[in-house]
Amino acid sequence: MADLSAEATLDTARHKALRRMYAETQSFVCRFTADVGFDEAQPDWAALTGQARPEYDGHGWMDAIHPDDIEITKREWEIARDGGYQMLRTHRIRSRDGEWRRFAVKAVPQIDDDGAILSWTAIHSDITDLRPNSREKVVPLETAELPPLESSTIMNQLGEGVIVTDALGQIVFVNDKAVELHGVKSLNVEPENYTDSYRLFTVDGAPYPPLELPLSRAVLRGETVEDTRWRIQRPDGTEILAIGTARPLYDSEGNQQGGVLTMRDDTARHGAEEQLALLNETLETRVTEAIEERAIAEEALVQAQKMEAVGQLTGGIAHDFNNLLTVISGSIQLLELRLKDTDDEKVHRHLDGISGATQRAAALTQRLLAFSRRQSLAPKPTNLSALIDELGDMIRRTIGEAIVFNTELTADMRAIFVDRNQLENVLLNLSLNARDAMPQGGQLWLKTEETRIGDADANLAAGDYAVISVIDTGIGMDEDTIAHAFEPFFTTKDVGKGTGLGLSMIYGFLKQSGGHAEISSEPGVGTTIKLYLPTCADRGDA
Repeated sequence: MADLSAEATLDTARHKALRRMYAETQSFVCRFTADVGFDEAQPDWAALTGQARPEYDGHGWMDAIHPDDIEITKREWEIARDGGYQMLRTHRIRSRDGEWRRFAVKAVPQIDDDGAILSWTAIHSDITDLRPNSREKVVPLETAELPPLESSTIMNQLGEGVIVTDALGQIVFVNDKAVELHGVKSLNVEPENYTDSYRLFTVDGAPYPPLELPLSRAVLRGETVEDTRWRIQRPDGTEILAIGTARPLYDSEGNQQGGVLTMRDDTARHGAEEQLALLNETLETRVTEAIEERAIAEEALVQAQKMEAVGQLTGGIAHDFNNLLTVISGSIQLLELRLKDTDDEKVHRHLDGISGATQRAAALTQRLLAFSRRQSLAPKPTNLSALIDELGDMIRRTIGEAIVFNTELTADMRAIFVDRNQLENVLLNLSLNARDAMPQGGQLWLKTEETRIGDADANLAAGDYAVISVIDTGIGMDEDTIAHAFEPFFTTKDVGKGTGLGLSMIYGFLKQSGGHAEISSEPGVGTTIKLYLPTCADRGDA
């Protein structure tokens, strides 16, 4: 090419000849450096744009590209340069008379033996008059028309969508299935506008980068892209997940003539795969949780069986022991009658000691019978709030002034069917235990509420229950202590300060009354004991 940089105008005969040649052929060739710049005279470019060499040298030639097209043109050049691909692109160029003309550009890299790009040869073809509506966006389905194509009838019978483009990325054929998948079709859409025109998004929902679409990569880079997914948002508001494969098309001489995309609706299969992946991800967790739940249930069952066995054993022993105490007590009474007139003080003292021991043994036996659920009860409908109100003054006097006592009672609760005297003993016993757990003082609450127990509970039958919570701020218990708390003769108190039958008696009483007891505690924080008792059908005290 001749160097025109020294010319002040394009009015020489040579320039006029170049313009005539350009007008006749509508195409010309330019050469670029490896980094896509001009480093020599480009008379065809000067004839088209009116730029003098100082203006188009280096990357100045890009100033003639339309502002809306320049960024994607630069990105496409970068992709082609970095990958050593051919560059195919359509964009608008400002002609020397100020008119924007649309050009199709095909640039081929010259590569050395080491794979480095030496330069580019680019063919510019004016396609303005061939594509009068080149910026047209989506065409409604019912108004779009396809160009005639041999074998189109066969293509339309396929279960997969088919889209074919020419070497410049212009769509030349869309079959019926592709139309159905997209809901729209436009024949005058360039590769960089596929995303906007067809509302294409990544699987994650982000706008799909236009130059990374499978069909764009096949046409612009000559790549084969297999089994890639993307989302299609259709004008009617529906959305599908598509999967497709794009390949470049070549003629018999190996020249690329375009690209083809085959696609299908993969929404259902992808959803199933996601569900399967989620199941696989959570399988280990679900198995672990199931094992833990089973272990907890087995532990609860073992504990219940142990308490039942201990209760049966204790009940049998207590029953026989009570019979023996009856004989001993009767014999003592006979001795006291026979020896009441004796003056021997030692005899009376020994008889009193034996009688007192017998009474204490009888009380101990009664507690064992309570634990084994063999004590005699006299249950009747009882107003829980009224019972606690009446018991409150006794509890305050018993626990002392160092402990603040409060009640939180739910109004209008159903009556409970229970032995009133035994329940009073239970609450008083628990209050004394709380007092012993707070030697430096603290707080004690009695709270009531109603709850419904479903069929899944292992400790209580389904139904409505009143819940009495006895809460203290004492020294608390660790897990091992809680596990043994209801067992008879288990105590954390010093020798001589407790029999270990208080909580076991409470546990037996609640079970005999159709209820249950639960303990939650934390060392240094306090303890909460919840008592569950079944409610009557009607509210109030019967």
